[in-house]
Amino acid sequence: MRFFLTLPDGRHFALEKPVVSVGTEPACDVVLSSPGVKASHALLFRDARGWTVSAASPGCDVRVRGKRVDLSPLAPGDSFVIGRATLTLGASEELRSHLQPDTTPSSRLLPVLTDFASRLLVQRPASELLDVTLRGIADVTSSDVGFLVSVEGDRRQVVASTGSVPAAVVVDSLVDQVVASGAPVLVPDVAVEASLAGAPSVLALRLTSALVLPLRAGSAPLCAVYLGRRVGSPPFASRDLEEAMALSSLAALLLATSRELTELRSQVDNLTQRIAAATFEGLIGESPAMRSLYRQIERLGPTSLHVLIQGETGTGKEEVARALHRRSGRRGRLVAINCAALPESLIERELFGHVRGAFSGAGADRAGLVEAADGGTLFLDEIGDMPLSLQSRLLRVVQEHEVTRLGEHRPRKVDMRVLSATHQPLKALVARGAFREDLLFRLEEVRLEVPALRERGDDVLLIAHHVLKQEGGRARGFTQKATEALRGHPFPGNVRELVSRVRRASILASGESLGAEDLDLGADATPLLPLDAARDAFVLRYVREAIARSGGSKKDAARALGIGLRSVFRYLGEED
Repeated sequence: MRFFLTLPDGRHFALEKPVVSVGTEPACDVVLSSPGVKASHALLFRDARGWTVSAASPGCDVRVRGKRVDLSPLAPGDSFVIGRATLTLGASEELRSHLQPDTTPSSRLLPVLTDFASRLLVQRPASELLDVTLRGIADVTSSDVGFLVSVEGDRRQVVASTGSVPAAVVVDSLVDQVVASGAPVLVPDVAVEASLAGAPSVLALRLTSALVLPLRAGSAPLCAVYLGRRVGSPPFASRDLEEAMALSSLAALLLATSRELTELRSQVDNLTQRIAAATFEGLIGESPAMRSLYRQIERLGPTSLHVLIQGETGTGKEEVARALHRRSGRRGRLVAINCAALPESLIERELFGHVRGAFSGAGADRAGLVEAADGGTLFLDEIGDMPLSLQSRLLRVVQEHEVTRLGEHRPRKVDMRVLSATHQPLKALVARGAFREDLLFRLEEVRLEVPALRERGDDVLLIAHHVLKQEGGRARGFTQKATEALRGHPFPGNVRELVSRVRRASILASGESLGAEDLDLGADATPLLPLDAARDAFVLRYVREAIARSGGSKKDAARALGIGLRSVFRYLGEED
């Protein structure tokens, strides 16, 4: 079976080498002139399983089936895109190349390349990976001498070698030339190169031929790969340069991936330690707003004061209630009811209980949640949605610590603490006549404000990593783009929305790192507002929120905001 590439112009290129380079440089096997294609953009290499395409360096974009890939196997009929060029792998028994590539493949390149890639993909120390890189390149090119020089500014250091290397080689002019230009240097015969005949490396290593090429793995320091042959070995040829560059490019890509995964694991370990330090009674956060909330919970927990927990939907108000209960030391349990989830008749039965025959279907006496919370804590979630007709009965429970079951006239004493939560401004409901003011006074002996997720800084990252770890899937962290997307997303659904996004992405993810697209946090198609317009919109929204939280009083809102009443009218567009 012969394999070939179908190029954008319809030509076929026979794949008769184990490694084929694609780019705009004339030195590449497949030379393209399409927009977006880099000098050395992609590599195709063959192993026992078939053909694989990879980016030639970390910054090169290669897409297979619409997704960006670092490495991807190809089957006949599969296409990949680099820049604006689409190439397709084909297979035929009768193919004759329209171009004439080299037809003398190296017998050693394929096994070395296969072993090289498999070993680099296993997470090993950087020093070991660099040593494997050097020995693989030296073996493919039949070099007598090989060493890697790390270059950081003026500092040079040999980090790997195939044997002993004199110290003088790190200041070699060949290394300087590669570092300065970023291009490889091939010297078939050093004897005819007067400028190189006296180079420290040539003299110290007694070389007759030299090949030096760059190796850069992501943000790691540049390395120069120095290969040499001595008397008795044939000189390096352009074929050796091609194979060394192909292997070097693949090594750089895999080394960069290895480095990124190592950094990711380090970040995960660091975040795990931060999460442990920032966890308080099931709540996670180290922002000033959350630290303040923790201190209030510590102070209020042991008291008998009724607490109203205010916060947007999804901020974790029930978790705050549970933290208060755990800190209370009360012998009973926490009993919770969502006032928005049940109809009026059912809320009454659930809360207060009933006796046999109190209504159709009441076949036996039944205690309500108020009695179930005796000795413990009653948590009323979304208290703002409690029907007005039931609020008077609840007021008696809170005020007198006694409850009367439906159909019964004898009150029963209960010892409980009441915690309530709402996302609505209860004072505004009082002003509209939808909530009893005397009940509000009883429930709001102390108010706790739970901050929105967008106000908590990097807490979003701590929570995201905690959820990811709990899921126990393949993904262990987030890409840099995903991290920035998490920081920048407003999360209108707060912690509940974040948990949902991370759990979904963890289940569907195929890699170790979740990207912004996995979290469905890609670029928003909505055009950005000019800064002045965005500022005006925020001020208007904030002033309206202040008025609502002040019970509809613009005067009280102006005082709370520290501005004049005329300014409030101006922001609302009501100056006239």
